[in-house]
Amino acid sequence: MTVGRRWLSRTVAAALLLLTGMATPASPAAAVDTEAKFAFDLSGMTVSLGVPKKTVHLRLSNLTDETPTAIEFRVHSFGPEWDERATVIWAERGASGECDGDSGSWYCQASTDVLPHLLPAPGGTVDIPIDVHLRGLQQPFEGRFEIEVSMAWGDYEKRITDRKWFTLKVVDDAEADLLVVAPDVKQAVRVGAGGRLEPAGKLHPGTTGAVRYRVVNQGRKAVSGINVTLRLPAGVTFTKPPRECAIDDDGRSAVCAYDALALVPADQDTDPKDSIHSAVELHNLVTVSADTKAPVTLAGGTVQVEGLTERIDARSGPERTELPANAVAVPAADVDASDNQDGFAVVVAKRESDSGGDDGDDGSGGGGSLPITGPQIGLIAGAGLAMVAGGGIMLLLARRRNRLSHG
Repeated sequence: MTVGRRWLSRTVAAALLLLTGMATPASPAAAVDTEAKFAFDLSGMTVSLGVPKKTVHLRLSNLTDETPTAIEFRVHSFGPEWDERATVIWAERGASGECDGDSGSWYCQASTDVLPHLLPAPGGTVDIPIDVHLRGLQQPFEGRFEIEVSMAWGDYEKRITDRKWFTLKVVDDAEADLLVVAPDVKQAVRVGAGGRLEPAGKLHPGTTGAVRYRVVNQGRKAVSGINVTLRLPAGVTFTKPPRECAIDDDGRSAVCAYDALALVPADQDTDPKDSIHSAVELHNLVTVSADTKAPVTLAGGTVQVEGLTERIDARSGPERTELPANAVAVPAADVDASDNQDGFAVVVAKRESDSGGDDGDDGSGGGGSLPITGPQIGLIAGAGLAMVAGGGIMLLLARRRNRLSHG
């Protein structure tokens, strides 16, 4: 009997070690739940002297198959070296959530009850704007600060928290600085009068949506045009590409050359009614395959931008509407290329006839479970395998224990 109990305890220990090994990812010393549930990053942290304000984006990615009930992020740990040099603060008018604090330490939050559109869908990403302001002392500078992010699913008290340090660099570089932001595709659209896009409910298999992306010049020099490279997730193809775009044979990759789309620095864009622009929003129509099994989040879409300048007869002004015959557009210098690319997902909803549910909104808030395709699926599948294996081991232990107790 003693031998039996010793065998049982060793088996339990081995089973626990096996489960621990299966549940722990290969990367060292990171919180398992944090890595499996969400990820975050902050891009565009290089600013040119002479630019009073630059908007950067905190990108929060939901790695689970459920929409969180709440998110919160705290920004702090600004040392004395920041005085009279720069501040990092939330964007105005609720773009960053409900926020409070001051330039030394602050936080923002969103939930299913307040600003639910800031909650990332299953497998999706949200880009939350944060403003960097340069202060009176205009000279190169480098300073570190910390961001702590929490996400909650279900009960807000049971939340997962992670934190990272980031570095702001202020450099003396009088070049362009492009930013691109591409939100996840969640709605179907139709083309209305004058070519304007109109919402058409949730995005279902076989319907058409639009990849929208905003390009902004936050530098000190104009660009004479932009190149855009797009890649769609598997199961999504381009519908009606603009004449400026060349589509690959698979229908999922596009290169668009907007040679005559000049973008000036923001301080030169003073009249919203003229033809001088520092920012532009573009879109490409896309169609979800009719064979897609919904609901599902199709991850892995990307948009990348590159500024162009004229090799011959270069000018700082944006008056030109098209390149002259003797000029060729070439890549322009960019102060900070870390924010020239953004990812997006395509969130496909199940039809009401299939699910019996409401088909009226965009599906951005609240719960709901969606399978995820793309890079995150390995983590989720691995966790599921560990649970199945663990259940099998415990079942064997229980049977062995019953046999020992009756032996």
